[in-house]
Amino acid sequence: MDHSTIAAIATPSGSGGVGIIKISGPDALNAVANIFCPGRFDKGTTPVSVKDPSFFSPWKIHYGHIVDPSENRVYDEVIVAVMPAPKSYTREDVVEIQAHGGTIILERIMSLLLHTGIRTAQPGEFTRRAFLNGRIDLAQAEAVIDLINARCDAAIDIAFEQASGSLSASIETIRSGITGLLASIEAMVDFPEAMEEEIDTGSMIHAIAGTMIHPVMDLVSAYEESRSLRDGFRVVIAGAPNVGKSSLLNRISGCERAIVTEHPGTTRDYIETLFHSGGIPITLVDTAGLRMDPDPVEKIGIEKARMHIREADLVLHVLDASRPVSDDDRSFFEQYPDKVIFIVRNKIDMAKGAVAPSLSPGMDRAVVLETSAKYNQGIEALKQKIAHAARQLQGSKTVKPVPNFRHKALLLEAKEALSQAIENLENHGPPELVSIDLRQAHDRLGEITGCTASPEVLDEIFSRYCIGK
Repeated sequence: MDHSTIAAIATPSGSGGVGIIKISGPDALNAVANIFCPGRFDKGTTPVSVKDPSFFSPWKIHYGHIVDPSENRVYDEVIVAVMPAPKSYTREDVVEIQAHGGTIILERIMSLLLHTGIRTAQPGEFTRRAFLNGRIDLAQAEAVIDLINARCDAAIDIAFEQASGSLSASIETIRSGITGLLASIEAMVDFPEAMEEEIDTGSMIHAIAGTMIHPVMDLVSAYEESRSLRDGFRVVIAGAPNVGKSSLLNRISGCERAIVTEHPGTTRDYIETLFHSGGIPITLVDTAGLRMDPDPVEKIGIEKARMHIREADLVLHVLDASRPVSDDDRSFFEQYPDKVIFIVRNKIDMAKGAVAPSLSPGMDRAVVLETSAKYNQGIEALKQKIAHAARQLQGSKTVKPVPNFRHKALLLEAKEALSQAIENLENHGPPELVSIDLRQAHDRLGEITGCTASPEVLDEIFSRYCIGK
């Protein structure tokens, strides 16, 4: 591990009331002592830095000024917070300089620090050091960026729960069970003559299925159930060409995001836009019109549209209120029987008071709303229904350990290895094969908490962090 001292601007770039520079490592106190002049500073006096790192009392705020010792020049009025190892974020000596939040002044202070011999931190290096120094595991480290990127209260709750170690505890419970089985299997492989009796294969299969595979799949289910809480509520606008899907996207989002023309098939690819309703982030996706015999380019757009429909939390199936319900519209509901679907009868301004056609079996399970995107009629009611559906989904979720997508993939790999172990046990396969399967499951779960994660995996994860975290 690199034990050099690192520093970075920890607040976003731009102007603000306060800007924070974070320093971590064995020379953190030395570096700050060389550029910090304590107390008030009166004009006409020469600023002198304390130079002695023992000046800083731990766990206290120190008021003073940042000075350039080479020019005896004052840069800014600051406060300095000192957090000595091991009771700090990185378990190293950590110092934070809270200065005025301007880009130039923060860069000047950083330049002074770098001249003392420390270096600029890499993206995510502070959190990486917290992980390498044993303060947090990898799942908790990933929760940090989830907290930073959270777009709603529920996402914050999930990230905080993971940061507190609840997901890691669940993973380690499963790994502990595998460890116990591995000890028995490998003892039988290495010392068969010392085993007083054969291992109970039935009990072992029962243990793998009940105390390993079952909780693994519970965690996978938690990912699927809570994806919308982490990533936002996803609404896909679908339907035949030229029914007003793009116009609805523009009206609901309140911006001219999609091109609208009278020609069918204008939207060849999907278009996304984000808006908030009642504190809930909602992603709207406008898709290519669904129809038979499209041209090759449009066909690609339709395939993407079907992919987005499958991933949607809610589908707005848009109909032209001035036309009869088509066979394609009816078959849409047969293709997606488990989807939450709202029927949006758009262009009611063109229907001229015609009676709404009766819906075929299957379609009658959907909420029906009437709109005119052109004249902004019914849009507010539609937005309220979307927000209500999003709140219902969020309200049905309880905060519990929730994996992210990386964790989900590793959980599924672990499940496959455990299933293979059961198959080998049922077929009376060699214990060496069962041991290999269990070891693979153990390692995959260890990648979630970081016990068995490779340096390449760590590089990829921490590269997603900002410089100051």
